[in-house]
Amino acid sequence: MYVSKTLQFFEPRTTNKQQQTDYYMSSPFGHSIPGYLLAAYESKTLKIHHAKRILFYVFLANAPDLDFIPGVLMGMPNLFHHGISHSLGAGVLFSLIIAFLIGRKDILFKRLFLICFSLYCSHLFLDYVSVDGRPPIGIPLFWPLSNEYLIFPHPILPPIMHSGLDHATIGQFLHDVFSVHNISVVLLELIIMVPFILIFLFVKSRKREKK
Repeated sequence: MYVSKTLQFFEPRTTNKQQQTDYYMSSPFGHSIPGYLLAAYESKTLKIHHAKRILFYVFLANAPDLDFIPGVLMGMPNLFHHGISHSLGAGVLFSLIIAFLIGRKDILFKRLFLICFSLYCSHLFLDYVSVDGRPPIGIPLFWPLSNEYLIFPHPILPPIMHSGLDHATIGQFLHDVFSVHNISVVLLELIIMVPFILIFLFVKSRKREKK
């Protein structure tokens, strides 16, 4: 576990603007896989009417990246990215809010909280083991107990690249996001992940046929 710096509460991720031009992270596709797999596992069939559950779980798995929104509103998408939303503390708070808003009954509340927190943590895990090229390196995983940014010493996931500058405009951000490099990374993730998804769905369908 590597510690890169400490975090000030609601502090924008400041960088040396002359030092970093590229930034790496997991793609939204990679983050969406745990949400899709959990929705597919819970669904009795794989028909289209389960699309709402799949979309909801995919949203939960990508929820930490909602920190792009305040930056987008200010015209600088990266400004708050990988801040306190990428922490276990934020995951607990977010999961409690979702469970409170949707889970009316006690059993449903607990189930929704566990689902939400699990998918939220899947996002944190993938970012923790991904390459990050913009200081502070990593994520504030244990906020609010600790303000330190942490990252896996040997990142293992293929990187997505976008502008690493906090002051990058929306145009610069989108130009980098839809680069040839990033498209190739998503294709690589497809090649890596799709076979496992197909095996999972095949085994799942065979088990249900036997029942």
